[in-house]
Amino acid sequence: MDNKNRITPIYILMVIALVYLPFIDSWFSGIFSSLNWQSPILMDQLSDHFRVIKLIFVCLGGLLLYKKSGKIRKKIGSVLSSNCFIYSGYLLILLQVPFLYLGIWLEGASSSDLNYMHKEKTFDDRTIYVYTADPGAMGKAYHYFYLKCRLPFDRYELKIITKMDWMHEYSFEVKDNELVVINKNEQGKIEGINLSDINCDL
Repeated sequence: MDNKNRITPIYILMVIALVYLPFIDSWFSGIFSSLNWQSPILMDQLSDHFRVIKLIFVCLGGLLLYKKSGKIRKKIGSVLSSNCFIYSGYLLILLQVPFLYLGIWLEGASSSDLNYMHKEKTFDDRTIYVYTADPGAMGKAYHYFYLKCRLPFDRYELKIITKMDWMHEYSFEVKDNELVVINKNEQGKIEGINLSDINCDL
């Protein structure tokens, strides 16, 4: 009997780890995605895999909650507290599963366009990163230009330079302390952004 009492808290801790922690990670915009390790394109790829892992965890947590709810109720003791724990767990599962599945599906649909979404070039001591946010028919597409700064432990920080309307084909380079963006679809229209106030030391 004592062994069973010792085992039951493990079920409670497992439900917290499998159901509640993934929700907390998603609620705070993803602790994993904020690691900023190596490059944005790598983090994008890893985030897709991480969503799959979270979905598996949440489903396992739901199965555990369903099969061991009786033992969890006995261990918690209070009817109100046990109902709150169990039903809030079910609610979080119902909330997370469709959103995680949708995120996996959307990332899978755009995974072949990673090179379109993420562009990165280094010019001497400056690395320029461009993220293309293209929601398709749901909204307007933009290019976000960043200065990519190196941090310890192979991490990075992005500092926004400018936001531009979508261009079908473009190129960019750094010349004389200026970011030069060439829109190849509008007869080579050139736009320059001064980088004097944007650096990794600030």
